[in-house]
Amino acid sequence: MKYFSTLAFIAVFVAVCVLLAGTYTVEEGKQAVVTQFGRPVHYTTDAGLHFKLPFIQKVHLLEQRLLPWDGDPENMQTRDKKRIFVDVWARWRIADGERFYLAAGTEQQGHKFLDDIVDSAVRDVVARNNLIDVVRSTNDPLVYESDELASFSDANRDQVTTGRARIEEEILKVAGQDSMTQYGIELVEVHLKRVKYADLVKTTVYERMRSERLRIAKRFESEAEEERNRILGQTTKELDKIQGETLKQSSEIRGAADAKVIEMTAAAYSKSPEFFEFIQRLKMYEESLVGNTRLIMSTDSDVLQLLNSLPQ
Repeated sequence: MKYFSTLAFIAVFVAVCVLLAGTYTVEEGKQAVVTQFGRPVHYTTDAGLHFKLPFIQKVHLLEQRLLPWDGDPENMQTRDKKRIFVDVWARWRIADGERFYLAAGTEQQGHKFLDDIVDSAVRDVVARNNLIDVVRSTNDPLVYESDELASFSDANRDQVTTGRARIEEEILKVAGQDSMTQYGIELVEVHLKRVKYADLVKTTVYERMRSERLRIAKRFESEAEEERNRILGQTTKELDKIQGETLKQSSEIRGAADAKVIEMTAAAYSKSPEFFEFIQRLKMYEESLVGNTRLIMSTDSDVLQLLNSLPQ
């Protein structure tokens, strides 16, 4: 009796081990690849309890949800010969578990394959587009710190022909086709996280910014000099006008005063003609007898008589 109990226990134990080895569970968001001697024989994406051959077949669980991928910044050149560093991120998932398992085996290896695929696609697409297309998506007006800078930049700004959004679509198309056909990886989205100028391009950009500011500064200086000359010209014109009016008024006042003096003198002299004649004669003498003037006069000269009548 004890012998049969031991056999029954062994049988139950073996049956439990076989049952456990012959079943596996797939969690929600997971997928499974069943291999037999290293070769995939079954593939399932349904969550729940599943069966396999015990001890012969093995189960490899893979993610079915979206997985992140973030590459390192890579140095590349645009069509207009600008060296830039492009940092890209993406979202992907295992669309064909059997193909992915045969090509990659693990998600870590899938990341490494994506490094090569996405980097190659980014280089190819960026090399076919100008820098402005990698940076911007539209030709919408930009906001500048001054109207002068806006007018100068708009006149010299490169025009977007492809745009960043379309470049991301092209990268997704090129990289997604290769990743699906080779590794069973579906690229859901690819985006440019950051675009950074290389040192040489950065220097060129800074020099261009400086030249733009210097040009605007010179324009301001020219406009200020023009305004200064306009103000000085207007001031000089007004000053000349004021001085002209002042001279005119002073001449009129002086003329009126001289006329008044002449009128008053004439009125005074008309009252005593002899006195007027006497004054005029004195003025003549004063103007004549200057310095070493030598006069030759006759004895009946009025001047000689006047001089002789002066007290000695």
